[in-house]
Amino acid sequence: MRFFFLLIFISLFAFPLCGKNIVWLDSVIVKSDSIKTDTTAIRDSTTTTGIDTVVIYSAADSIIYTPDSKTMTLYSKSDIKYKDMDLAAEIIDIDWDTSTLTANGVVDSADTSGKMMRGSPVMKDRGEAYEGKEIGYNFKTKRGRIVVADTKMDEGFYHGEKIKKLGKDVLFVEDGRYTTCDREEPDYYFYSPKMKVMMQDKVVAEPIYMYIEDVPVFWFPVAVFPNKGGRRSGIIPPAIAEDATHGRLLRRLGYYWAMNDYMDLSATTDLYTKGSWALFSNFSYNLRDNFSGGLSGEYRKMLEGESSDPNRKKVTSYNFHIAHHQEIDPTSRFDVNFTFASNNSYRNTIDLNQALNQEITSNATISKSWEGTPNSISINVSRRQNLLSGNINETLPSMNFNHSQSYPFRSSKKKSSASGDLSWYEMIGVNYHSNFSNNRSKTKQTVKIDTLTSVEDYRIDRNYRLSQGTSVSIAPKLGYFTISPSFNYSDERSLIRNTIPISSKGTPVDSIDERWLRRGVLSTGVSINTKLYGIFQPQMLGVAAFRHTMTPSLSISYSKEIVGDKNKPKQMMANFGLGNNFEMKTIPKSEDKEGEKIQLLNVSTGISYNFSADSLNFSPFSLNYRTSIGTLLDVGGSAGFDLYKLEQVGPGVYNKVNKFLIVEEGRLARMTNFSISLSTSLSGERLKGRNEQSDTTAPVASTSAYRGLKHELEDPDFSIPWNLSLSWDYSENKVPPGRSRSSNLRGNLDFNLTKNWKFSVSGGYDIMNKEIVVPQINVSRDLHCWSLNFNWVPIGVYRYYSFELRLKAPQLQDIKVTKSGSASGIY
Repeated sequence: MRFFFLLIFISLFAFPLCGKNIVWLDSVIVKSDSIKTDTTAIRDSTTTTGIDTVVIYSAADSIIYTPDSKTMTLYSKSDIKYKDMDLAAEIIDIDWDTSTLTANGVVDSADTSGKMMRGSPVMKDRGEAYEGKEIGYNFKTKRGRIVVADTKMDEGFYHGEKIKKLGKDVLFVEDGRYTTCDREEPDYYFYSPKMKVMMQDKVVAEPIYMYIEDVPVFWFPVAVFPNKGGRRSGIIPPAIAEDATHGRLLRRLGYYWAMNDYMDLSATTDLYTKGSWALFSNFSYNLRDNFSGGLSGEYRKMLEGESSDPNRKKVTSYNFHIAHHQEIDPTSRFDVNFTFASNNSYRNTIDLNQALNQEITSNATISKSWEGTPNSISINVSRRQNLLSGNINETLPSMNFNHSQSYPFRSSKKKSSASGDLSWYEMIGVNYHSNFSNNRSKTKQTVKIDTLTSVEDYRIDRNYRLSQGTSVSIAPKLGYFTISPSFNYSDERSLIRNTIPISSKGTPVDSIDERWLRRGVLSTGVSINTKLYGIFQPQMLGVAAFRHTMTPSLSISYSKEIVGDKNKPKQMMANFGLGNNFEMKTIPKSEDKEGEKIQLLNVSTGISYNFSADSLNFSPFSLNYRTSIGTLLDVGGSAGFDLYKLEQVGPGVYNKVNKFLIVEEGRLARMTNFSISLSTSLSGERLKGRNEQSDTTAPVASTSAYRGLKHELEDPDFSIPWNLSLSWDYSENKVPPGRSRSSNLRGNLDFNLTKNWKFSVSGGYDIMNKEIVVPQINVSRDLHCWSLNFNWVPIGVYRYYSFELRLKAPQLQDIKVTKSGSASGIY
């Protein structure tokens, strides 16, 4: 039967001119019991229909073809496939003469109201889906019409009373509605009597009304929406703000340019009614698996006071940042992270993190290693700027070569052999390093001109330094002990040039101090260490065993300056350390499983003895400890103890004398410092189905740079129902006269009051000064298509608040209501 059916259509479409010589029935009926849901493919004659490719169709019930009129009707779960178009409906009518089709649903017999439809037409075209009450389509012109239509494109939903499809890329929508809300009755939508939709481009509506809960809230004569995923070029709308000092302003008005898949650029401005202004720009690039980076900057010109005010002030500030990260090849990298800023650049801001930033650190490094060798080289440029004092420290540049440990007497066949298989001379290791650096520091100083006058100037210190060193070591194992003798030599040459501002005859001048230094230091030493184990196996109360591991170590070193200041005394030191690790292992729950290992306590101690000193040979005794109580509490701290007596030699003046406390006072040592810290972090189990996002990372990281320009609040994570972190620290310095204590309590709590409400509170308390430290309160509400965020710092110099209600859809992120204010008078 299938073969007969195929012959009929081959005869009809492949030989249309022979139709007069064939006697046709009025219609051909193919029943479903014959073809089931099989698909038949035909190629129509371009001379009669203009269809230039295969049309594939199927139906679950029947296909009725009328030869005289060349019409066809498909019944029940009908489907048509033509190029990129796929149409499914309950009934599809096709006119092959005009190359048109019409698809309809039928009334659902199960619905007594007679309003529900079954098998309503759905057309899919190049990934976009269109639903409607009735769909018409022309194969030749590729135009279509949809009555009472719905479709989804790039996370947006379109509804129209009528939709006409012109070509493959253009839709005209009558009485159209657009929203990103997936509810049947959307929380919001944009309505327009006329919409033009350009696929993968934009939507133009004229005019446009925004409805929230079916209530119109604003109107525009014309509007353009993006209709394409990823980044889009366009105007960045400003926020309206007010500054108590500089007047009202338009904040961050500008333009975002998505240059291509790998680069973007934004430029924005702040414009004040009293004449102040600011410019901002950001350029970023990202070629995945190759390099990424960007350039950003800002320049501000702030005017305080009226134009006629003789005390009117003009304050300028700037901030420029450059970043670049590149893996040139598997053995070479280039990284740049540099910032240049004026000392006042972070003062006129409502960003708490920026306001608390008091130092800028910049670095640029290029490094290269040679595979299969211990050699590597790097060049670094660094800069550190203190924004409070204005002091700057720079290294321009620092060049390093390093030859890490190598074994010159070991054959290539034994490179990875265990130490037990090697001769003693094969364990001799050699390393070498060299460095050249050009260091410059700029320090603000006050120059006193006379008894009444002083000026501020900068002292410039330069140090051109070349250093190199080599060491030879060996680490043989003698029984239970590892002995490591070593021999080292280092050479350092420096040209120091200091420019010091001084006063000369009432005028500030520069005094230049320049000198050449060289020093060579020869040092040698030996260290010995081992491990001792103690095991106790109670095999009760779920405990299989306790283990105590002790790691004692002893080292002796000797050094002598042989080039440079030969009168410098030699140095001979001995260092002793002892590490203690306490562990527990539980009894396994079954024979095929291992017991759990639990760290109970880590304690380490250390002390040194200076053979070269004429007194006070012992250093303070140090103690460090760390433990965890399951996963609930982490405890750590340190302490220092001195073996020598402290005597008062004057009011508020104390000296350590060469007298042991054990002899003078009968106690071993006195505590000099102590610290302890406790911390815990607890959270609820992550909820499934919340905040799950697919990986849609674009070559340039989506719109993150653009979002940063808008100063938006972070979206909260509703998938974690609650999270609590607490910490407490205490430290004390017990050496007079500078005795001091500090203690701080910090905490952060965030929780979901309901599945859509999240509260977060963070802050600290200075126990000694009885002060609250930077408290922050955040409230977030998930409003389905909307997101509400409130952030508040209620007290302190940097107190501020920020309120934001915005649409979640990234393509509509500029539709929002914001309100913010700060102690600096910026709203």
